[in-house]
Amino acid sequence: MASNRNYVSTTEVDTYTDNAFVCTDEMINKAEEIIDGYVGYQEKFYDYELFGQAAGGSANTITLQLKEQNLHEQDFFKYCYVEIVSGVGAGQRRIVSSSTKAGVLTVQSNWTTAPTSESYYKIYQLGKFPRIEDVSYFSDSTPYIYLKSIPEAVKRAVAAQVEYMQAMGAGFFKSNKSTLDSESIGDYSYSRGSNGVSSVHTLIAPKAKEYLSGIRNRTGFM
Repeated sequence: MASNRNYVSTTEVDTYTDNAFVCTDEMINKAEEIIDGYVGYQEKFYDYELFGQAAGGSANTITLQLKEQNLHEQDFFKYCYVEIVSGVGAGQRRIVSSSTKAGVLTVQSNWTTAPTSESYYKIYQLGKFPRIEDVSYFSDSTPYIYLKSIPEAVKRAVAAQVEYMQAMGAGFFKSNKSTLDSESIGDYSYSRGSNGVSSVHTLIAPKAKEYLSGIRNRTGFM
């Protein structure tokens, strides 16, 4: 298993914090949403949605349709989601762990129902990271490969946010100290303040703010 945005693992949270609690992927999911809401606009690496009909699949792969094969170098789709939107296996969503130029995408955990040539997919990057600047194109060897990373500051900020949420308790995030509205943008949602009374700023851990001081886009904040 992994968190929705795959910014940090439970093991990394344990490493980055004085963790006296059991960290779960769901806790990380909530922390990642808050971090994404706080940092504002980021020029993420894959800011598109790619639709197509699969050429085939297996227990943990899906193959892009023919016209998309041999276009994208190795690991171009790493960290993206591939979602089966129609046909065989519809309703499943997985994070891509690796991809080949031939168009074979390997997912982090096995499909419940393996996709076939009767499956239709959508590929997109859910989170705001990695950004364009977090990706390098390495062409000094074969195969060419995209090297992607989540900024260390983001990893530490998510860990700090998890620790803060655990320390404050669920009551804080439901109280009038952090009145929330739900907002959806594309395929993800996050919580923000209601009518300007409150905002994601009331939810962010002080330590996380420090880590994100060089990343937060103030002019682009919603």
